[in-house]
Amino acid sequence: MEEWAVATRELTKSYGERIALNKLNLNVKKGKILVILGPNGSGKTTFLQLISTVLRPTSGTALVMGYDIVKEPLNVRQVSSISFQDPRGFWRHKPAHILSFHASMYGVNGGEREKIVRQTMKDFELWNSRDTKFMHLSGGQAKRLEVAKLFVYSPKLAIFDEPTTMVDLDGKRMIWDKIIELKEKGSTVIVATNEVREAEYLADHITIFARGHDLVTDSIENLKDTVKGGDIVDLEFADATEAEELERIRTLPGTEGLAIVDSNKISVRVNRSEDWLPLMTDSMHSLGVKVRSIKVTEPSLDDVFLKYTEGQR
Repeated sequence: MEEWAVATRELTKSYGERIALNKLNLNVKKGKILVILGPNGSGKTTFLQLISTVLRPTSGTALVMGYDIVKEPLNVRQVSSISFQDPRGFWRHKPAHILSFHASMYGVNGGEREKIVRQTMKDFELWNSRDTKFMHLSGGQAKRLEVAKLFVYSPKLAIFDEPTTMVDLDGKRMIWDKIIELKEKGSTVIVATNEVREAEYLADHITIFARGHDLVTDSIENLKDTVKGGDIVDLEFADATEAEELERIRTLPGTEGLAIVDSNKISVRVNRSEDWLPLMTDSMHSLGVKVRSIKVTEPSLDDVFLKYTEGQR
C-alpha cells in the first residue's frame, strides 16, 4: 500500500437509482500525475469529491495516503486539497483574503504566509486584481484563484477538477507548468479534464472513465499502442511499386490496411510501427527494393478516447 497515494475499494456513490460511481477499484501511484478523461456524467467529479471527503460513499471506501476516507476524513483533509470545477469563494472577499485563509488552514502562518500569498498572486497573474472582490472577478480570474489555492501549500495529494476551463491559452500553459512543478516538489496530482491536449501535456498515466467505471489506466504511449491499425506509415519507394512488393507488405504481421497513394507511394495502417518497421525494411531489402522515405503518424489521444468510450456515453 505504500506505493499508492490513492487506493479505492469497491468505491460506490449513488443518488437514488442513479449510480454515479460503481464499485471502482483504482490505484494512483505516489509522485505521479494521473489524468482522468471521460465524457460528461462519467463519474470524474464524483470520484474527486469522494477522495477529498466532500462526499461520502454509498458503499466501499478509499485510502488516501493510507487514511480511510470514511473512518479518517480529518486526516485525509490534512494531506490533500482540491481545486473545484466551479470557483468557490466568499463573494465579498478579495484574492489575498481567500488565499491567506486557505494557507492558514494548512498551518502556514505569519510573515511566511504573507510572502507565499503575494508570490502566488503574482505567479497566477492575480496581482493586478488583488483589490477586486471575488464577486467582481472575471470567470478566468476566478478560475485562476481557485487553482492557486493549492499552491499556497503543497499538499501530498493535489486534486484538480478541470483546472483550465474559462482560462485563456497563455493561462492554460502557465497552470499546466505550475501543476508539473507541484509534482516535481513531491506532490501526487490527480487532474480530471475533458481536454485531450491538457491530458497529453500533463499525464504520466491516464485513466478513462465511463458510466462510473474506469475503463483503462496506462501511459499515453501504451494506450496509443492499443488502437488497432492506429499507426499510419507513409512509404515512398525509389521506383514504382510492383504487385509482389504490395502483397509482401499486406501480409506482414501488424499490417491492418494498405492504400496506394501514387505509383511509388503507399500509406499503410499498422499496429505498433516500432515492431512493424524492421519487418518491412528487412522484407523490402530481401526483394532488392529501395525505400526512399518513411513517415510515421501515431494515433492521437482522441483516437484512444473514442476507442474506449464508443458506446459508453
